[in-house]
Amino acid sequence: MIIDSHTHIYPDAKAARTVQSVRDRSGIQSYSDGTKNGLLDSMNQAGVDISLISNIATRPKQVKSINQWLQAQGSSKIRPLAAWHPDLASSPEMLALLKQSGFIGFKFHPDYQNFFVDDCKMFPLYETIAALGMPVLFHAGVDLGLPEPVHCTPQGLRNVLEAFPKLRIIAAHMGGDQMWPETEKLLFGRDLYMDTSFVLRKMPLPLIERFFKKHPIERFLFGSDTPWGGQKEDVEYILALPFLNTREKEMVLGQNAAQLYGINETTSIKATKPDFT
Repeated sequence: MIIDSHTHIYPDAKAARTVQSVRDRSGIQSYSDGTKNGLLDSMNQAGVDISLISNIATRPKQVKSINQWLQAQGSSKIRPLAAWHPDLASSPEMLALLKQSGFIGFKFHPDYQNFFVDDCKMFPLYETIAALGMPVLFHAGVDLGLPEPVHCTPQGLRNVLEAFPKLRIIAAHMGGDQMWPETEKLLFGRDLYMDTSFVLRKMPLPLIERFFKKHPIERFLFGSDTPWGGQKEDVEYILALPFLNTREKEMVLGQNAAQLYGINETTSIKATKPDFT
């Protein structure tokens, strides 16, 4: 089973505009049209069985509508990560409702959401998420379309790990896009997951090998960042890596994510439509 742990889709009426806006701002290419059908077509071409989708709430008032839309997209092939905003008042009961409704984790983008990953104002939220046993995916490192400062650095992630050792963290973009020396120094060997999204085919091959050999192979997840990355291209790239054996490739491509998120091919999003706020 191949699981893409990092993808994005948008409502059909907004997808073209959203994709073009990101392309204009960052200069990156897109590999699909950003719609659900575009993702499903990409999955079929790449042999991907399940994709995890996420969107970012840049304002507190967006959380409810984003989560309702994400939940509606859920199926046996598409599993949603919940959106949340740091400035939205929360309670353990509110976050538990998301888990009960079929969300399998959370996604934060500290740059878009304007918070530093190790800001103490986030700590009550992290504590609740950790208690729920839900993984949390962070955009990590540089975002090509946004100015400095970088809000989620390897040092910041290290600080969160030390404060919340039971929080299951996935650092996107191999631990921190364009911050490889810091990632190696501060995160290698830690109980932290990294996904391959967006950067895999951009990193020098010797650097990729060093990452896979020096950080536990059980802590890597395949992610494409589609529409900003190509699922087919990334799957083929991982399968061709000469320094990973067959078992290790299977772990990266799906087994690690299945274990982390508790995924099997028969589970799916709940049919209920609760009020997420």
